[in-house]
Amino acid sequence: MADDQVNNYVVGRGRLFFGQFRKGTRKPQGQKYFGNTPELSLAQDEETLDHYSSEGGARVKDASVTLQTDSTGSFQCDNISNNNLALWFRGETLRRIEAGSGSASGTITLNAASPAPGDTLTINDMEIEFVAANVNPIGMQISVGATLAETATRIANFINATPPLGVTATAANSVVTVRSAAAGTAGNDVTLAKTSANITLSGGTLDGGTDVTESIAISRGLWYQLGVMPETPQGVRSVGGLALAGVPDEAYILEADTGRFYVHADAAVVDGTLVEATYGVAAAVEDVVIAKGENIEGELQFIANNAAGENKDYFWPFVRLTPDGDFSLKGDDWQNMTFNFEILKRDEVVERQYITTRGKVAA
Repeated sequence: MADDQVNNYVVGRGRLFFGQFRKGTRKPQGQKYFGNTPELSLAQDEETLDHYSSEGGARVKDASVTLQTDSTGSFQCDNISNNNLALWFRGETLRRIEAGSGSASGTITLNAASPAPGDTLTINDMEIEFVAANVNPIGMQISVGATLAETATRIANFINATPPLGVTATAANSVVTVRSAAAGTAGNDVTLAKTSANITLSGGTLDGGTDVTESIAISRGLWYQLGVMPETPQGVRSVGGLALAGVPDEAYILEADTGRFYVHADAAVVDGTLVEATYGVAAAVEDVVIAKGENIEGELQFIANNAAGENKDYFWPFVRLTPDGDFSLKGDDWQNMTFNFEILKRDEVVERQYITTRGKVAA
């Protein structure tokens, strides 16, 4: 009889998704894509109880009962996203809103008409010239719009596209609100000036910038994190205008983006001196991963997209993820994280594993 079996040689590829259960339930809250997973494998392990006949000569196995079947798997992921980090560290992600200490701001108000060609607006001693609507602006020039609102929008867009001005801007009707890019009272030094009779400024400088103050005992040759509190043990980021009371500016350096400062080893400072640190904090939104050691449970689904062979999709209704091995923070290779997963039975009705071969749609 002819053998009509076609060999299905497979080179596996595909996407892996995880639907974490809502707390206290076994119901997923939708599936998230892990990103690239270079490796995914399964393992089966059985424990049996064997029986042997001893009625004569060598013992002979005459019965075997399966006592336990364990199904597990592992996969490697090199998409180092916050969601994946939270799973690996068995924790959670949260979004922290940093209100900031108060950024200096001011307004540029257009009066009855747009500025005339040749009029100027100066921000932080950098002069901006207005040109007619039909003139193509170059360099530090802004062409006026057909309406006050359009001109205000062009001013705001120009400011936002010119970082050396040290401010950002938003436009609403004929009013442009500018805000210092520097956090705290340092922003109050930003200057505003104009030559146009059609512009009204809120003042010669921005105002409203405020600082925060904390006490820190400092010693030479050490780094210090600003803004450390019980609710933010990692401190604050994006700070500016640091001043240490009684300590000369040259005695320390500020790493503004991380909110850290260093006291020079040769600074004229007595080790252990308690000083008042005053600085500004920029408003920001931070995503934080917090490790907690929680059980990570949910459903896992593999959608095949094989380089060769039939696409068979795998679905595990209930798995428990655990981190495995090392997570290298430095090195010459791409970072990756490895997960193990145990395949469990969700309930009496649903089985542990489903493998579906995608069929062709019937005509």
